[in-house]
Amino acid sequence: MSTLYLDKSGVQLDVSGAVMIMREEGKKTGSLPLAQIERIFLRGDVGLSAKVLARFGELDIGLVLLAGWQSKPTLFLPRAHADAQRRLRQAQHYANPAYRTEEIKVLLSDKIHSQIQVLEKSAVDNESVRYQVEHALRFLYAMPERLAGLKDIQALLGWEGATANAYFKALISLFPEWAGFQKRTRRPPNDPVNALMSLAYTLIQAEAVLALHGAGLDPDIGMLHSISYGRASMACDQMEPCRALIDHWLIEQFQTNQFSLSDFSTSDGACQLQKDARMRFYRLWETAVPAWRTQLRTRISELNNRMEQRLCVIYCIRHSQ
Repeated sequence: MSTLYLDKSGVQLDVSGAVMIMREEGKKTGSLPLAQIERIFLRGDVGLSAKVLARFGELDIGLVLLAGWQSKPTLFLPRAHADAQRRLRQAQHYANPAYRTEEIKVLLSDKIHSQIQVLEKSAVDNESVRYQVEHALRFLYAMPERLAGLKDIQALLGWEGATANAYFKALISLFPEWAGFQKRTRRPPNDPVNALMSLAYTLIQAEAVLALHGAGLDPDIGMLHSISYGRASMACDQMEPCRALIDHWLIEQFQTNQFSLSDFSTSDGACQLQKDARMRFYRLWETAVPAWRTQLRTRISELNNRMEQRLCVIYCIRHSQ
């Protein structure tokens, strides 16, 4: 086990030596070796003490708290990577529009290729929606060449918006009619597809924050996503190429009847997955997310290498003049 999901009120967490203990109403209900845990996702009224938080920190266990229909995460992060120079490089590169443009192109290239792969597979797997999907694909196939010629950040953002619009038009046809999916809605999600997208995107963003923090980068200083108060902009950057892969996974969950309309409830216009179905979601999610964690770590390592190489080039140029 690397991830623990706790979605139950009234649970109290404690630690004893190398073991985490779970109690309800003062009685022990379970235990796990701490060495098996890398991250913990908590939802509901779960209690834990400063001693437990300190022990998680010592063992580099990330803690993610989810609350409300937005499932907006609060993270207690393990100790940061020791090399603060990485965060300094990241801030320097953010202030350089030319570098940001290069990094955004890398990110958007990865993103559109994952979108194309998902739609190509969907066109093969589902003949009834082939027309809608192939119409979007014809548009997307031309976009990588256009991306290469763009010169500034605003043009890149416009390019991203156009590709996202074409992609989501095709995506609508891939979910069952009972799910009522017509467009991406976030605050609040107003149908079952958007409810699962919001939950999945929240979880992968938390994974990106943990991975960036562990790699010595600042999750808040992005390249595609500019700095914004309260936003983990670099985590948003790094999850972008994963979004289409998650969308495809969600399509498979609906197509194989893992979820039905009775698994969802709506309150004040917000659609959310009910508790029993959330536990089913977490089990299914944990079978898919290891591959995405690996992709995140690889992409972040490559980003670190590019930033270091770029700074070395700038240093060499300055000192050769």
